[in-house]
Order: sequence, then C-alpha cells, then structure tokens
Amino acid sequence: MNPHPRLVVLTPEDHAVLGPEDFGAPGLVAVESIGPFTRVRACGPLVTVHDSVIAAGLGIGHHPHRYHERLFYLERGTFDHDDARNGISGHVPEGALARFTEGRRGMVHQEWNHGEVDAEIYILVAATDPIPEQTSFELLRREDMPVYPEGPGVLTREMVGPRSTLPVNCDVRRFTDTTLETGAGLAWALGEGEGGILSVRAGSLHLDGVELSLKWTALVPPAAAARSFDLNAPEGARVIRATFGPGYGLVVAD
Repeated sequence: MNPHPRLVVLTPEDHAVLGPEDFGAPGLVAVESIGPFTRVRACGPLVTVHDSVIAAGLGIGHHPHRYHERLFYLERGTFDHDDARNGISGHVPEGALARFTEGRRGMVHQEWNHGEVDAEIYILVAATDPIPEQTSFELLRREDMPVYPEGPGVLTREMVGPRSTLPVNCDVRRFTDTTLETGAGLAWALGEGEGGILSVRAGSLHLDGVELSLKWTALVPPAAAARSFDLNAPEGARVIRATFGPGYGLVVAD
C-alpha cells in the first residue's frame, strides 16, 4: 500500500487473487481489494470488494451467506441467481446491478453463467445495520440507471444514489460508473463522516495528484470532516466509485 496523507492506494500487488482452488469450482477468479485475504479487512461498511469473473458455462454451487448485502455490478456477460433457501431466482443481464440482501434468515445461493462469454462482475459486500429480517433480491437494469454529466467531458451512470430507484439496506450512499474523456476532470466530494472507493476500469487517472493505472484501487477512509478530491484523466478513463458512511472506519491487518 502506497503512503498518502488522504488516500490508501492499492496496486495489483496489494490485491489478492483467488482462483478455482480457493472456491472449489472451476472457472472462478476473484481479485480482492478488501476482505479476509488482503491487508485491508474493512473500509466503512465494506467488508469485501471483489473484481470477479465467472467463465462461460460455469459457476459456483449453492453456499450460504447471512447478515450482509451484496451489490453485483455486471460489466460484461450475464449470469443467473438461484437462492434455494428462499425460493428466489433471477436472470442478471449485462450492465445491470443486482442487489442481494442476505438478512437474518440468510440465503443459500448459486450464481451460474449460462452465457457464451465470461461474466465480469464488480462486487461490493457491505454490513447492514439494522439487519433486515428477510432475504431479498432486486435488479436495476442498465436502461433504468440515471445517466448525467458531472462536468465537461464527464458522464456518470448511477446505480445507487439519490437519482437511482434501487433501494439499499447498507450504508452505501452512491455507487457510480463514470467515463472521463481525454483531458477531463471533476471534483469528487465526500461529506462529513463519509469515505469512498475508486477502481480504474479503463485508461488511467490522476487522483489528488496520484497516478492510478488500470485496475488500481484507491480507498478514502471515512473521516469526520467533509473533503473533496480532484480527478483528472489526461488520456481518458473509466472509473467505478462508491461513497459510504463511517461503518468500521479503516481496518488494516498487522
């Protein structure tokens, strides 16, 4: 992790790569930036963040989860969800955001890619407080996501936030996908008590003067005071950002 007065910058060497031998099933890869296999165990309410791939024709079988909420942003491909415990199933199309609320009851789910291309999914797992009693599944399709300019040459697609129709039970306040044209920039504002995460999905980016390359992650630990960060894309970029509440603060393993 690179030192910075306001950011935690995670290079590829700071991410943990989990493969089929870890999941006990072929065709699965997860690149973890936050979670039990990395030094960063939590940031705000986020307890796991995965950049995941489910190979075409493969998936992960039924397994249990409780208490948390999972936000699956499907950047490429499709997959199918089946929760055997609650009798909930659904198809997740390309570009959609799927919300899995585990609740106190919990779920026993499988995710399977019946398509012809690999499914590429950016996953946030967050604590819920209070924990909902019931498990639920909800989908926000790409065509239903608000899209708006954040500045000249900056276009943002909002999955979670004040413009979105998707309700969440975790303290993720905004979850967006932003494209910056060559030379474009914007100010990323965080309010009192808020933190954030940013992942570079295409191109490269300067964040508060720090250059971030493809698939690098930047964490902004929650802090009491409001802050603003400058994003600039000299050669163009696409980034995923999330803003969240204080949660656990920043938890780093020794």
